[in-house]
Amino acid sequence: MKFGKKKIEFNYFDEFIKNAKYGIDIVKILKEFIANYQFSKVKSETEKIHSIEVLADKNLHKLKDYLLKDFLPPIDREDILTIAHKIDDIVDGIDEIIIDLDILNVTRIKPEMKELINLLEKTINKTYNLIVNFKNLKNIESIKQQAIEVNHFEEQGDRLYEKAVRTLFAEEKNAIEVIKWSKIYESIEDCFDACENVADGIEEVLMKNS
Repeated sequence: MKFGKKKIEFNYFDEFIKNAKYGIDIVKILKEFIANYQFSKVKSETEKIHSIEVLADKNLHKLKDYLLKDFLPPIDREDILTIAHKIDDIVDGIDEIIIDLDILNVTRIKPEMKELINLLEKTINKTYNLIVNFKNLKNIESIKQQAIEVNHFEEQGDRLYEKAVRTLFAEEKNAIEVIKWSKIYESIEDCFDACENVADGIEEVLMKNS
């Protein structure tokens, strides 16, 4: 008797969680690196972070390939794609930060960056918890509350970003350094925005499915 191939089990929510975990992993690497910054090691750390970003990209493509053939996904295809890409934006954003340090030839880390990255790690951890909870769409109130908490962290990130830029323009006399650090701070702020975008996207899915 011949048997057909068993259908591979695929859970989109688990894939969301997996890629969100990549974000946790690389922001931790970045935080530890800038805590004891050595420019001589920036290329090796960039490669380490980028290798994880590549894994996240591969996982995203796997999700998209499966979704293309899936007859009945658990939520709208558009919502699955949107949330998957928003999570990927977090990972891409952290990759961009360390690339900035490399290509802009940053030899010394400003204390404001350390403060921003510490808060960013907390924001990404909070976003990860939200994504884990999102797996059970019945936990509507809990998911909403966690989304609100992510938004609060993003607002704190905005305030720190504004403070860092204000300090930069008030104290830095070297125009090249101002350009460098404006770019770096903007990349960090983009990561906070990416976390908020995930929270907003999940809230939109809740509204459509409640």
